Amino acid sequence: MPTWYDTLFYCVFLAQIVLISFYYPEKLRRRILGLLETYPPAEYPRLYPKPVEVYRRRIQVFRIVTLGIFALGIVLLVALATVIDHKSFAADGFISEAWPAGYAMIQILPFVLLEVTEASQLKLMRQAKAAHRRRAALRPRRLLELVSPVRLSLAALLFVGAIVFDLAVHGFDFSLGHDTMQRAVTLAVTNLFFVAVGAYLLRGRKPDPYQSPDDREHLIGVALRSQVFASMAISVFFILLAAGDALAMPYLDATLNSLYFQAIVFLSIGHILRSVQLDDLDFEVYRSEPAGT
Repeated sequence: MPTWYDTLFYCVFLAQIVLISFYYPEKLRRRILGLLETYPPAEYPRLYPKPVEVYRRRIQVFRIVTLGIFALGIVLLVALATVIDHKSFAADGFISEAWPAGYAMIQILPFVLLEVTEASQLKLMRQAKAAHRRRAALRPRRLLELVSPVRLSLAALLFVGAIVFDLAVHGFDFSLGHDTMQRAVTLAVTNLFFVAVGAYLLRGRKPDPYQSPDDREHLIGVALRSQVFASMAISVFFILLAAGDALAMPYLDATLNSLYFQAIVFLSIGHILRSVQLDDLDFEVYRSEPAGT
């Protein structure tokens, strides 16, 4: 008979399967299909450097892959509940956190491939635009105009607090081989990555050559806020891991890992889907240019 913490994990892991491999992929698929129907290639040719059939085929492949990963998750959940011997995979006999973490890595792959495809499309759009004059907004973008100083301060405090709390729980052991220092390095590298991406968004080249300055500023703000939220979520997760060590609750590690990955997706992909609506964007820039321009 499963324990209460096993049952809790099964419920949370089921939520991970549904949220990341069904709910958000379906929302993305419907948004892309809605884009194709509302802004067709005949009226907005700049938006489609390839034939529209290519995009429909890609979104169909995306759906097949995500549904396959969803089915894999259901099979894994049933196997963990009925077949797999937990003691064979974790020294303490509890469900290993490697299960939700490993499955999450598989769940993220379709989204990564979608990002790569989008980058390829934007490159084609820039190549098509190269022959025309470029216009850019001259006013530099400032971080504090796009992200609340309160949110930035909270993210910084959580970052420092997670490292200090973890060190305090483990007796301020600064040896590089200790889990605490490894977590501190991971947290620092992750946040440095966020800073680098944020700097590129603020100062880097314009990915979409036709995008209006207002739309670009709005999308950059959404991306930066998403990163700040993700930074907070990672810090909170590390604080919970340290608290679990302090309270000797290894039976919750797998559940916390599953919740962590759900929070990251909710605050990244979910935040973008909630904050960016097609009706709010200027698609007139993707119409054909008048003759002679």
